[in-house]
Amino acid sequence: MLELMSAKTVLEQLAIKVSFCFSNVVAHEKLQFMAFYDPLTGLLNRRVMESILKREFVRVQRYKTPLSVAFIDVNDFKQINDTFGHATGDDLLKHIASLLVDMSRESDVATRFAGDEFVLICPETSANSTETMLMRLKGYIKDHPLVMESNKIPFSISYGIASTEDETILDPYALLKKADEALYWMKNARQYQYFGVS
Repeated sequence: MLELMSAKTVLEQLAIKVSFCFSNVVAHEKLQFMAFYDPLTGLLNRRVMESILKREFVRVQRYKTPLSVAFIDVNDFKQINDTFGHATGDDLLKHIASLLVDMSRESDVATRFAGDEFVLICPETSANSTETMLMRLKGYIKDHPLVMESNKIPFSISYGIASTEDETILDPYALLKKADEALYWMKNARQYQYFGVS
């Protein structure tokens, strides 16, 4: 009887140790995921995006192939949050992330930059080809609003594109900055158009 109780105690202790080990593995995997991925959208995060952009820029210099970057954000995102709630805003960001992955090529890298901003890295791709893909995305979004609990949530995106075809771009940071500036220009142009200013 004593031996049986002793064996049971050993098994219980072993089960506790296995449980701790399993918990540690799961916690480690979660930490690793959080280090590389945005927890809301599941896209690669900004830190990883910067690393990939540096790597691709080195490849451009070596092989002389084009590299394009698109800076994308949601128009009037604050208004969407204020009207429909932050949970809907989160669902919208996840929806856009999913569309970016689905509508880009396997070689493209979709990332979440911050807030409602995304960056798409398009290796071996011209600015024109990148724009064609983003126009297709905009058209799809226009025809397919997000539907939440039978409510249609209309939304649109703006984007700015920069490419290493522009010979004034000498490093990956300049490429990203130029795409951000192009986005800013597009949003301003959209605002003027919205208010009837030509």
